[in-house]
Amino acid sequence: MNNLLAIDYGERFIGIAIRTLKTTIPIPLKVIDSKKETIYKSIQQIIKEYDINEIIIGYPIGLNNSENRMTKLVNIFIEEIDKFNIPIYKIDERLSSKLFSDGSKERIDDLSALEILESYIKQND
Repeated sequence: MNNLLAIDYGERFIGIAIRTLKTTIPIPLKVIDSKKETIYKSIQQIIKEYDINEIIIGYPIGLNNSENRMTKLVNIFIEEIDKFNIPIYKIDERLSSKLFSDGSKERIDDLSALEILESYIKQND
């Protein structure tokens, strides 16, 4: 079993979830606010702290299976984190944020990352 890091990338908020040998079940870890933290430094710190072996990214595809503006932003993000030299896997994230939205202002990006991670695990374990 590998230590997994799931990312729900957003323009400002980035949801993070992990599964490690110690936790064995996927858990939401945190929401990174790009206005308050350096995204790449925060992710690099998580990778080191949890000895991450694989990165899973929610990949936004339009409902008609076409790329959209967010797809292009996620592709740029993937190019940046590819520098960490850890395998990166894309998981279709259509509607993942909507699953947890209750209309409140509370950030749920980490729960969206958790849903992405659970989808990956179901497909690959």
